Amino acid sequence: MHRQEKGCFSGWDIGGAHLKVVRCDNDGQLLQAIELPCPLWHGKNALRKAIRLALDTLNNELDQQLITMTGELADCFTDRAAGVSEILACVAEYFPADRVSVFSKNGWLSQEEARINWDAVASMNWLASAQLAAAHYPTALLIDCGSTTTDIMTLVQSLPELTAYDDQGRLNSGELLYTGVIRTPLMAVSRRLPFRGQWQTMAPEVFATPGDCWRILDEISAAQINDKSANGNDWSIENCQRRLARMLGTDANLYSAADWKNVAHWFTEQQVQQIHNACLQVLSAHPDVDWQAPVIGAGTGRFVTQLIASRLQRPYVDFDNLLGTHETAAAYAPASALALLAQRQFT
Repeated sequence: MHRQEKGCFSGWDIGGAHLKVVRCDNDGQLLQAIELPCPLWHGKNALRKAIRLALDTLNNELDQQLITMTGELADCFTDRAAGVSEILACVAEYFPADRVSVFSKNGWLSQEEARINWDAVASMNWLASAQLAAAHYPTALLIDCGSTTTDIMTLVQSLPELTAYDDQGRLNSGELLYTGVIRTPLMAVSRRLPFRGQWQTMAPEVFATPGDCWRILDEISAAQINDKSANGNDWSIENCQRRLARMLGTDANLYSAADWKNVAHWFTEQQVQQIHNACLQVLSAHPDVDWQAPVIGAGTGRFVTQLIASRLQRPYVDFDNLLGTHETAAAYAPASALALLAQRQFT
């Protein structure tokens, strides 16, 4: 356990599946970064459990607490306004109001202001990442490819240049893509695939996810995954093959490891193409992003963003470059950005 230090800042990114927390000190040095399961669709106790575990792990009760969220979309809430309010109520159980600031598109808000202006708070975590990146790279394409979603943002003249702010608008603009490297149902990536010389129709069930495919291709380790698999078993290559086989209505042991690697290649290529096409859509709306501007990669799926940068013929910059030497914080870009933005503004 780290010694508790006054003057530190903790960024909390409260999602519907994970809680991510990143701390920095008064000099902007990142100290700790963690991701915890937070299956918020099960109810608010999942968030309470995650917050308590984070506090026990980080010993950061005395920090300034910076909050952003996407968890208000969880289906345990009647609507997004209720989701924002109830998430903030959970936060208030652990921290006094004068120690909490909520990130919004209009700047930092108190918890009460955030409840009133819930639509300026809901699902704004990507904007924190964009603001931090824009302070380092005046013009760029920022891609945060996570376990569940991919955010695509253009930076122009040291500011985020956006088509939309809310999820509905961003889904239409291509700036939000509901595909990620771990949790997305494979049937959302492709409904059929080539298998041993024929087009194979798949079962429209959540038997497997991209996490199985990227594991088989050794692009991600089991230790990097904080999600349960589709069937609850571990992320060994053998179990990943079994889950893929279910999508085809068969058993893994009837075919070779090479067959399952080919299946994994198919699905990952379809996912990369989806993200690449969304990038082209976003760039088409922002022609002032010149062709020398880099692609900045954040999130668990930064290896995908590197592929995208190559296809776009742009240089690649890792979000790590914005954060110093911390080995995991780039996977939790919004939480990292919250802590660092607050440190720069409040000190």
